[in-house]
Amino acid sequence: MKTWILFLSFIAFAGIASAQESGFEQWKIKRTAELTGEDGWLNLVGLIWMEVDSPYLVEVNATTLSFAEKAGSSALGKFEFGPDSVWFVASDLVLNEARNEPKQLRKLVFPTEYGTGGLYYKNWKWSIIKRGGEYALRLRDLNHLRIQEFTATPTFDYNSAFRFPAKLIPRFNQTLDIPNVLGQLISWKVIGILQFEYGGQDFELLVLDELGKLFVLFSDSTSALDTYPTGRYLYVDPPAAKGMTYLDFNFGYNPPCAYTAFATCPIPPKSNRLPFPVLAGEKMPEGHK
Repeated sequence: MKTWILFLSFIAFAGIASAQESGFEQWKIKRTAELTGEDGWLNLVGLIWMEVDSPYLVEVNATTLSFAEKAGSSALGKFEFGPDSVWFVASDLVLNEARNEPKQLRKLVFPTEYGTGGLYYKNWKWSIIKRGGEYALRLRDLNHLRIQEFTATPTFDYNSAFRFPAKLIPRFNQTLDIPNVLGQLISWKVIGILQFEYGGQDFELLVLDELGKLFVLFSDSTSALDTYPTGRYLYVDPPAAKGMTYLDFNFGYNPPCAYTAFATCPIPPKSNRLPFPVLAGEKMPEGHK
């Protein structure tokens, strides 16, 4: 009877491990699709900081958009700045672009729901972000060669040893200023602290709010060796009973800055710098220096 119970336990464990590995393989496919997609990071070609006295967006040439103080025949439109919003008044060039639906002469471009608000013209797509109190135009070339040339990001093999039960200790009404790669301080809402055990020692990771999801910025002793120098990012499932969830580093992924110079990646806080190697998740992208 005891042997039979052990056999059933082994079968159950093997089934769980197989499901985890299958989920990991699907995640890798999804990551490649995200990176190469229209709103991915490979097609970014500019992050242009905006000024109120240069509100016109103009096509300089076939490879360049810029801002100007006055409108001209190449103007794609004009940005209007409110106290907490940015609007775009489109020229006929942009209004006649079939992908810009519905057709609106004056359109709110910030704030918008995440993943929306972009405008098109020829091979371009642009949207507006706000960092450190300043607005910037995020410019994409939808025909960028990097999309066709992209090689899937290498990863460690799935390793169940880096999937930990963890307890979330909530923090209420707390924020933390975290620097990004541009040196700006960005205020983040703190969700709480994740407590877990590794190698017989207790560790903690600060958890932030990223569009309603539990978000962890972390680095470890593989950073700048096998993995991206500043660290990696990780989403965590909401806790169930008694605040328990799982911290699965196999789904740790590179920040956008690993793929483009036109991102504004937050840097993991000192409290989230782990002293051991996390041999799981994404490695350094190929070609990164």
